[in-house]
Parts: sequence; structure tokens; C-alpha cells
Amino acid sequence: MTVAPPAAAVRRVHPVVPPLDAEAVPVIARHVALDTLAELRRAAAFFDNPDLFHRPRFRTKMWLKHVGAMDPEHLTERIAAAAENRAAAGLLAVHSVREELREHPGERPCFTPDSLAELHRLLIADDPNIVAPGGFRRTRSEVRWADGQIHTVPVAPGAELRDHMERWYQWGTRTASPPLDAAAFVMVRLLTIHPFADANGRMGRLIGQCDLVAAGLMPGLLLDLDSWVHAHRDLHDTALVAASDGDWNRWGEVFAQAVTETARHRIASIATYRGLLHEAIGQVEDDPAAAAVLDRLRATPAVSADWLRGRIPHDPEPALDRLRSRGVLTPHPRLPGALIHPELIAVLDAPCCPSKERQPVGGHA
Repeated sequence: MTVAPPAAAVRRVHPVVPPLDAEAVPVIARHVALDTLAELRRAAAFFDNPDLFHRPRFRTKMWLKHVGAMDPEHLTERIAAAAENRAAAGLLAVHSVREELREHPGERPCFTPDSLAELHRLLIADDPNIVAPGGFRRTRSEVRWADGQIHTVPVAPGAELRDHMERWYQWGTRTASPPLDAAAFVMVRLLTIHPFADANGRMGRLIGQCDLVAAGLMPGLLLDLDSWVHAHRDLHDTALVAASDGDWNRWGEVFAQAVTETARHRIASIATYRGLLHEAIGQVEDDPAAAAVLDRLRATPAVSADWLRGRIPHDPEPALDRLRSRGVLTPHPRLPGALIHPELIAVLDAPCCPSKERQPVGGHA
């Protein structure tokens, strides 16, 4: 006699709909997070580019049913292209936030539903893991975890989903919540509406960071929330479900913890980067042109002769040749003509946390 396995429990995740002045972050957690972000802003002032740490991130989880039949070389190219597209989408998002602040000072930037859908299309472009089209989902949402749990979002595609997204946008433009709480609510509300077939987590974390930039709490995309969530998946998801049940403080505390810990990691990585760069410049202190080239690494992860022209008061090509011959700079692995400092690139690419916990089987991360 064969005994059928027990049916997996289904949990409905309802959209979070807070009042305009709602708070989620406990007082002590808010103070700690805000103090850490202030320290991060001071550390990041060293850079000419506040988004320097926003780098292409390769998605390590591969769905074999999607990529198993691909030619390995083509798959590698697709993964690299997807990572570049993801980074470019993030930069486009944060630049649009800064532009909104310049054009409408005093108003709170928030992505319209249509702009959010277009941003999602850019974010997932060329990702071999994702077969669903970009933009708002066209089917009902279900996330099945490796441990058997199933979470469904009752928001139906079409008019109901559009209505929720319009209300998400209106709340984002009118909220009177404290800035950290507003970012937490914008993120959790997006996640519990679950507007996309895949990559809702990536979208939510990007929009959360953009919200912190819009509020003046960060100068740029500095936090590695992706690796933090992947390393604390159970903590994050338990708080997410709790928020859908009305326990907003639990979500606010986890959001503040993620912001605080990733900000501390970035403060430390900035200190490491700064020390390595000063050491490299010290090696060529008798060569002003070479020192000027290295100093530009405060604004870019790689340099080339074309990019440097007009940015340093020297002919860049001889200086680049000297830096390459001395082994200070080496060729970029993907960009012909560009040079990098390998140790600095390693600092830029180091994740906040190693991924060690379970991954979702459905469209979540």
C-alpha cells in the first residue's frame, strides 16, 4: 500500500497596506541604523562616484530546467550580460531618483507603475534563469519553497494588480512616515503585492535602496542587500509573512538590521579600498601622471586612455603603460583597452555575506 505524502500547506500572503504615517522600525533599531548610515555617508565622501560599489552581480542559483541544454560558452555570455544589465538597471533607477529630486525639490520621488514595469524588464534582460516576460505578471502568483511550503499572493493579475500598484505609488508620493520606515514599507508592500513573475526580491531591494537615496540617508547604491537576504533567507521571509499578518514591527526590525549590517560592511570595505588606493599611489609618488591615473579610481573601477583624457592634466597613455609595466594595473578581463587594480576590484566585488540558506523554487528572489 502506497501512502500519499501529506499535501503542502498553503499560506496566503496579503499585501501590506499601511496608513500614510505608519511606523515599522523599533526606536532603538532606527537610531542604530540611522547612526550607521550617517557614518557610511562620511566614509563614502572619499569617492567621486557614490555608486562605485554597485557592481554586476552574477546570480549563483541556476535552474537546470532553463539552462541545462545551453551551450556552456553561450550560457557564460548570457550570465555575464544579465549581470551587466542588472547593474545598468540599478544605475538608471538611482539616476532617475536624483533627477526627480533636482526637478521637484521637496517632493518624494517614487516610481510610477509603468516606470517600475519598464525597470523590471531592464533588470531581468538576458537572464537565462527567467523565462517569463518582463513587466507585471499575467498569472496568479505562487512561491513553492524547497521545504514544501507554498505561499500564494491573492492579488489577481490585470486590473486588481494595477490598482494595488497605483495605490503603492500614491502612498509612496504622499507618505509622512519617517524616512527609514517609509523605505521599509515601500519594499515590503511591493514584495507582498508580488507584481512580477520573477525577480520581485531584486526589485524590492533596489527600490528600497533608491528610497534611502531619495531620503538623503545614502549618497548612492552602497548596500549589498542581495547577499544579506540570501544569507538570512529564513529571517527575512518570516518577517515578510509576519508583516502581511499585520506585525509590521517585526519586518521593520529585520529591515533595519539588514541596513545596519550591510552599511557596516560597506564602511569597512571603503576603509580597505581607501588604504589600498593610498598604498598604490604611494608606490608612484615620484610619477605625478601615474598618481593622477590611480586617483581616478575613486570614481571608476577601471580606467582607459579614452576615459582619462580630459580628466587628468597629463597624456594618459604613457602613464598607463608605466603602471602596467610595473604591475600596478592589469588588463580588464572583459573590456579591451581598460585596466584595473586587481586588489581594488576584489574589494568592490566582495559580497556582504556568503549565501548559505535555502533558495526559493518559485519566482521570489
